[in-house]
Amino acid sequence: MPMFSLKVSPISKVLSNPRFWVVLVMFIIGIICYYPERILGISSPSIFSFWDLTRHTLERLYFLLPITYAGFTFRIGGGLAALAAALAIMLPRAISISTSPPDALFEVGGIIVVGGLVNVWFESYRREQGRRQKAMQDLEKTKQELQASLDLIRNTARRLSAINSVSEVVSQSLELGELLNVAADTVCEVTGLDVALLFLLDDRTSELNLRAFRGVADSFVDGLKGLKVGEGFNGQVAKTGEPLQIANSAQDPRLTRDVVRQEGIQAQLIVPLKAKDKVVGTLTVAGRQSRQFEEDEVELLTIIGRQVGVAIENSRMYQVERSMARQEKQVQRTLRFYLRQVTRAQEEERRRIAQELHDDTTQGLVILLHEIDELVSNSSHFTKEDTMRLEEIRQRISQISDGVRRFSQDLRPSLLDDLGLLPALEWLTSDLSNLSGIEIEMNVLGLVYRFPPETELVLFRIVQEALRNMWKHSHATRAWVTVEFKDDTVTITIKDDGIGFELPGRIEDLAVAGKLGLAGMQERAQLIGARLRIQSEPGMGTTVTTELPIQSSYSPSIPADI
Repeated sequence: MPMFSLKVSPISKVLSNPRFWVVLVMFIIGIICYYPERILGISSPSIFSFWDLTRHTLERLYFLLPITYAGFTFRIGGGLAALAAALAIMLPRAISISTSPPDALFEVGGIIVVGGLVNVWFESYRREQGRRQKAMQDLEKTKQELQASLDLIRNTARRLSAINSVSEVVSQSLELGELLNVAADTVCEVTGLDVALLFLLDDRTSELNLRAFRGVADSFVDGLKGLKVGEGFNGQVAKTGEPLQIANSAQDPRLTRDVVRQEGIQAQLIVPLKAKDKVVGTLTVAGRQSRQFEEDEVELLTIIGRQVGVAIENSRMYQVERSMARQEKQVQRTLRFYLRQVTRAQEEERRRIAQELHDDTTQGLVILLHEIDELVSNSSHFTKEDTMRLEEIRQRISQISDGVRRFSQDLRPSLLDDLGLLPALEWLTSDLSNLSGIEIEMNVLGLVYRFPPETELVLFRIVQEALRNMWKHSHATRAWVTVEFKDDTVTITIKDDGIGFELPGRIEDLAVAGKLGLAGMQERAQLIGARLRIQSEPGMGTTVTTELPIQSSYSPSIPADI
């Protein structure tokens, strides 16, 4: 059935407005009072003649009422129309009937001027109110945009913190079993879910073996043995190499193992563990409530899966290369090859993330700060509360920007690539001293040598891990970092005045004792042929010493200030 729309003309809209008729009645009353002898047939030329008022001044003043009311009701257009009508009504008496035409014309002109000014004031007031309302709307829109930007920045900072945490964890050890268990704990912590499963792919049998898990019973683990590639949820991810999320496992037709339903697992997010674009396993986080995962959660777990996959592949390579080492020369060659693989895989990922932080996130925050400054400086309609709120938001963004910049430097300090080991260590000690409040003194002794980039990177990470352990666990107030170059060795010593701890019998037992950071430092030192010594006693502080032989291929640099 066709639909018809009726257009209402402007005249019809005005005539249908009850206020138009109020104005009309007011004009009719004014006409009657202004021409009483012509309309009412009375002999007196004014209805106020009993007050000795015969000049019709009050009747003329009366016309200000409909003029004002029309301007208030129908805006400037209605006010001008009312002015024209009042002028047309008053002029005949003022010109041809009044006994004093000049005075009458002066009064008519004054009333027209006053009525016009009132209408202009009404219009200016309305426009000012409109501008204020628009400014308030713009302010509210700006607040919403800023809040959305803050939420995005907070989510980005949370994701970067999680990525940094996982990166630190997986780089602390090269032992596969230990790496997987620590990764499972970290994944549960950063995602807030209570179930984590790490499967490794066996290329010979095309089976997924559950190597690390959290939050499930042993019967559940037994029920997942012999899981083939392409079977179930994890098998599908291992086959396709793409993430998969399931809102409710119990009702999904792809479920092949009933132990999942018995365990009460519903929501699952599964991502592949990849190294060099090859699937080496799968990572699952799950909960016992049905839910949908957000896009940023999928992206975050995918990045974590990529890092864990690289660490797994590096750990496998390390085991293979170490088992193949038969002679000292071959061991050195193998370890250097492994060093390149480890540092390139992990540090390239760190460099990429740090570059993205600098180019995208940090620059975006700086632009946002400039926009807020421009918004505050160019708007005169903000209240004091609005300005204070914008300043609070600006300070929060500035704090987040500083945190993101610190994350970026922590992941990969540009000084290490641009200027070398010593400037990077000077920045590290200064930054950590400002951040922790611990007084850290750095000294360089002897003729400075430059090392290959991989070697400098490993030495930097050892010092970085030692200082972090000191900050987190030692309760120290002072620390000393000394780099001493001799004819045949370089010695780096990190000493603090903290509470110390009891060392295990062998340095190889550090991982068993839960000293993962120290164990990772020991393993890194071995990769470049360095010797790591740790001295500590309860209440006596801790000293970490790294000695690296200076080879003939290393070249001297600028002499250090002693």
